[in-house]
Amino acid sequence: MATKNETPRKIKTKKHIARQEREQKQIKAIVIAAGVIVAIAVIILGYALVDAFIVKPNKVVAEVGNTNITVSDFDSAVRYSRLNLINNASQYADYAQMFGDYGSSFMSTAMSMITQLDNTQSVGQTVINTLVDDVLIQEEAKKLGIAVSDEEVSKGLEEAFGYYSEPTKTPTVTSTPISTPTLSSQQVELIKPTNTPNATQTAVAASSATPTATLEQPTATLEPTATLTPGPTATATLEPTITPTPTTYTGELFDENLKSYLTNVSTIGVDRERVEYSFRMQLLRDKLQETITKDLEPFEDQVWARHILVATEDEAKKVIEELNSGAEWATLAATYSTDTSNKDNGGDLGWFGKGAMVAEFEAAANALTEVGQVSDPVQTQFGWHIIQLVGKAKNPIEASQFETTKQTYFTDWLASIRSARTDIVIYDDVWKPITPAVPEVPAALREAVQPTTPIVTAVPTEEMQITPVEN
Repeated sequence: MATKNETPRKIKTKKHIARQEREQKQIKAIVIAAGVIVAIAVIILGYALVDAFIVKPNKVVAEVGNTNITVSDFDSAVRYSRLNLINNASQYADYAQMFGDYGSSFMSTAMSMITQLDNTQSVGQTVINTLVDDVLIQEEAKKLGIAVSDEEVSKGLEEAFGYYSEPTKTPTVTSTPISTPTLSSQQVELIKPTNTPNATQTAVAASSATPTATLEQPTATLEPTATLTPGPTATATLEPTITPTPTTYTGELFDENLKSYLTNVSTIGVDRERVEYSFRMQLLRDKLQETITKDLEPFEDQVWARHILVATEDEAKKVIEELNSGAEWATLAATYSTDTSNKDNGGDLGWFGKGAMVAEFEAAANALTEVGQVSDPVQTQFGWHIIQLVGKAKNPIEASQFETTKQTYFTDWLASIRSARTDIVIYDDVWKPITPAVPEVPAALREAVQPTTPIVTAVPTEEMQITPVEN
C-alpha cells in the first residue's frame, strides 16, 4: 500500500513526447540561426577590415611600367602636400604683415595657395603627377648610378630643423663674371654714352668679361678699446663685446623636436616613412638635375635694345617718320615716350634674355638683326613700342639666374622622358573620389588672406610648422 507522501510517477504520453521533440528542434534551430548570424557578422566585419586596411590601400591609382602607385601612397602624399602648402601660405601671410604696404606680392602668393587648397582635385592632380615623376626620376637615377643614402636623408632632416651635427663649412670667395661696358663704335654712335648706357640696367657688350670677387666682411667678436693705465706707458687692452649666449642646439633637442613633429603629423595620416620619402626624393632629384645639367654654362643669348613707348599706333608711326627724317632718337624718346623710367635715357632697356619682356616685345626685339635697326610699331599690353636694336651677344648670367635656367632645363628634360613613355596609366576614376581634403585650411589663415580684412599673423598648428623639403 502506497504512502501518502509518495509522488505519483508521470506518465509520458505520445502527445507530450511529440511536443518535447518540437521544442528541442526549435531550440536547435535558434542556436543554428544565431550561429549563422554571428558568422555572417564576423565575415562582414572581416571583409570591411580587409577592405579598409588591405584592399583599398593597395588599390592602384597609377602605373609607371612595372611600378604601381597605390591609394596608400597617394593618400599620405596628398595630406603631406596640403600640410606644406598651409605652412608656406602661413609664412607668406606673415611676410605680408611684416612688410606692410610692400607685402602685397606675398599676400597674393598666400591667396593663390589657399585657392589651390580649396580645390581638392587640383592638389590631387599635382600630387599624382609628382608621384609619376618620382618613379621616372628613380629609374633614370638608377641608370646613371645615382643614389641617396640613409645618412643623407637623416642629414637633410637635421638641416630642415636647423640642426647641424657637423660644423658648417666656411663659405669660400667665389667670382661673379660680369661684362665690362666695352662698346663698338657703332653702339657708341647710337647711344652716345656719357658714363654707362643705363644706370639701372648695365647695358654692356659681351666681348670681354672680368671676374669680380664678392668678399664678405668678417664679423668681429672682440672689439679692441685703447685704455690708458697709470704709469709711464699706455697699454691697450681688449674688451669683449657682450652678446647674449644662444641656447646650444643639441642632438637631444633635435630628437625631441623631430619626435614632436612626427607625432603631430601622424594625427593627419602622415607617418615617418612619408616624411623621409619626401626628403629622399628631393635629394635624388637634386643629384639627378646636377648630372643632367652639368654641361650647361652660365651664359645666355641676350638682346640689348631701347624703345619709345606711345599710346597709339598713329603716334608710333609719327615717331618713326620723324626718326627717318633725321631726328635724334634720344630727343624723340624724351619728347614722346610714356615710359618714365627710362625716357630720359633714350629708352635704354639694357641687356635682357628670354622671358624678361612680354612675349610680343621679346619676339620683335629678337627679330631685329642689325645694330641700329628699328622695328615697325609693336603692340603690347603697355601700348605701342618702337624698338631699336643696340646689340646681340651671349652674356654671362648671375648664379641665381643660372640656377633657374638649370631647373627649367631639367623640368623640360623630365617632361620629354615622360612624353616618350607609353606605359604610364593614371586611373582618374580611382584617385579623384578618394582625394583627402585634410588638413583643412585654418580659419585664422583664411581670414588673414582675405583682402577686405586686416592682415594678422596666421599660424597653423604650431607644432607642425617647420620647412621640410616639398615633394
